[in-house]
Amino acid sequence: MDLAEFFTRSARDVAVVARGRGLLFLFDYRGPFVDLTLPEPGLAACLRRVQDAALDLLDDGFLFVTAQTEWSDDGLADVAVSVAGTGGRADEPRITEVLNQLGMVERHTDGELPDGARVADGACPQTGYRLSFAANRSDGILFGIDIRAHARLLDGGPTPHAEGARAWLISDTHGEHQSLARRLQRLGWSITLFRTIEQAHTQLRTMSAGMTRPALVIASESEHVSVDGMRALRAELPHHTQLILASLKPRRLDDEGIQCLPWPFSPRELEDMTRQAETAAAAFSDETAPAPLGMQHRPHALVVDDNAVNLLVAAGLLQVAGFEVRTAAGGEEAIARCREHPPQVVLMDVHMPGMDGLQTTRRLRALQQAGVLPEFSIVAATADAREIGHPACVEAGMDGYLSKPLTLSAMERELRRVMPGIRFLVSSH
Repeated sequence: MDLAEFFTRSARDVAVVARGRGLLFLFDYRGPFVDLTLPEPGLAACLRRVQDAALDLLDDGFLFVTAQTEWSDDGLADVAVSVAGTGGRADEPRITEVLNQLGMVERHTDGELPDGARVADGACPQTGYRLSFAANRSDGILFGIDIRAHARLLDGGPTPHAEGARAWLISDTHGEHQSLARRLQRLGWSITLFRTIEQAHTQLRTMSAGMTRPALVIASESEHVSVDGMRALRAELPHHTQLILASLKPRRLDDEGIQCLPWPFSPRELEDMTRQAETAAAAFSDETAPAPLGMQHRPHALVVDDNAVNLLVAAGLLQVAGFEVRTAAGGEEAIARCREHPPQVVLMDVHMPGMDGLQTTRRLRALQQAGVLPEFSIVAATADAREIGHPACVEAGMDGYLSKPLTLSAMERELRRVMPGIRFLVSSH
């Protein structure tokens, strides 16, 4: 079983349901291409049960399906699958019912977790793989599947690199293409986002002859992004530009120069697009406006929280906002992370065991004053605004303040306020 292709096919089924429910759907696969030596039907049933459970528990927000694969020379692959969501969730009785259906047993942690948080463990009856679950009181859920199986590496050749070639992504749904943008940036693409085909038309018409046209244009099909619009765009683009309509219902198009591919794209499809750009007869220059953003331009954020679901919620929202995100589960780890790779912003939980958020902030500010760390913003995130309020956070050296449960709109507003010089990859022009 080619894991990357299998995982993508499974995600496409979920994407259809998520779109119908009004959920933002994000997808990523990271790691080598491996062929797992295990029966596909059992893993498909396991993954589908967990994905259906996550969909059943979410009322709004987004669903993020990811797989991280590691392969060892002894012929074993370790795969960590996450099916995570943030936003309003089902009530407590419904969560209990879903966990029972999955055969998961809830763990009682005697005050170790915040009020209303729930955790459970179990095993998939089809495969025996370990299942895990965590949920916040109101705004996040996380299912995990841990897979360990014999595997062999699949030879996909050297990973292609777009060398800064331009990719335009068009979607009228805010945040929909953020995971795709990050995946393309890892392959060397420079990204510009548009909310409508008309915006892309306007951009082309205002570009001088010496400005670089995109080598790749991907539009997400919707009521306002249609095949007719793509045909009009095709007429204004160079012949070497790849023009792709991402659709939940892919079909064959008779239009020369326009492809219709199923959403989301597999890792191999993205690599094929990149290889085609490598051979395209196009000269790339930096003279474009708005300036496209590559991986080196993506702002870096560190999320610090002792709660796994809080980490997931905050990291997911930051990724939708255009950040590359790392996480730390406590104050000491946060300081180590900042020493390894200083971020542009830290989203700091206030209440943590051991070194809390206020103490961690004071330590980071002291290291900055000593010249050990560069300057960066620190934004508080707390669920208890009464016990530790905004004045205490300011006194500790924090630049901003967010109340939990976190929302994308509030987070984007606060980050723009405390980071006015950062270039965000957002579809707002």
